[in-house]
Amino acid sequence: MTASLYSYKNGNAKRLPAGVVSRGRLWIVLRRAYHSIVDFLESGITARGVALSDFVVLEVLLHKDDLTVAEIAKKTRMATASVEITVARLKQQNLIRLRSQRGKQQDKPSFKLTEQGSGLIDWLYEEHEKDIGILFDILSSQQQIDLYQSLRTVGHSAAGRRAVPTTSKKGGLTPWQLRRAVEYIRQHADRPVTIKEVAASIELSDSHFRRAFKIATGLPPHRWLLSVRIGEAQKLLKEGVVSLSEIALETGFVDQSHFSRTFQKVIGVSPRVWQRDHDLQ
Repeated sequence: MTASLYSYKNGNAKRLPAGVVSRGRLWIVLRRAYHSIVDFLESGITARGVALSDFVVLEVLLHKDDLTVAEIAKKTRMATASVEITVARLKQQNLIRLRSQRGKQQDKPSFKLTEQGSGLIDWLYEEHEKDIGILFDILSSQQQIDLYQSLRTVGHSAAGRRAVPTTSKKGGLTPWQLRRAVEYIRQHADRPVTIKEVAASIELSDSHFRRAFKIATGLPPHRWLLSVRIGEAQKLLKEGVVSLSEIALETGFVDQSHFSRTFQKVIGVSPRVWQRDHDLQ
């Protein structure tokens, strides 16, 4: 029997009806397909002599020119520090240029493609689309439509269900307090944030907040805060643009040594080892 015909719970296999695939199996297949597709497409970009971070920034400017660093970071989901370094490199290579004014109002510096940059990304994107075609041409037109609609539905559902701790016990934070506290922690992950600050953001005392947060989530707030900072550090490590010392400062650690010790304690390996296995460059 194939593994897809079984669902496992508490170590016991349960036979599924014919034609049914377990959700766990579906997730495994989706995850493996995603990594295989990403590896193939990213290797196609780097094989043409362009760093992935450069391609990502050039691509977003191809589709919507005249963007600030913050806008590029939001659209690409890259860390701001990575975008700043990438933009500086592309500007030095004369692939993008600075445009500091929008209309009559002075605004934050924005960037747009140069003629050279436009020519490069036009060629790269055309080659990238050929690579995408190699992957999906094995599916019929109807299969591509079905896949598109299914993944779009799942993606929209996931986007509206951002993972945050849940409140389930009496005496814990209310849902709105928890959401606001978590967002405050995420928004200020680039500097040392005290629990007192977070408590004040939802108008609670330090001691009350600590107790209510742990009742609500099962975790003390400092553990949650640390997980957010480590998550941001992993994002920067994967992008491979910012140095370890800069990552330490960007994610609120005292210095590189403090960051490295904490990272290894939480993740189990050093930042360099983790980056070697996950670096997008």
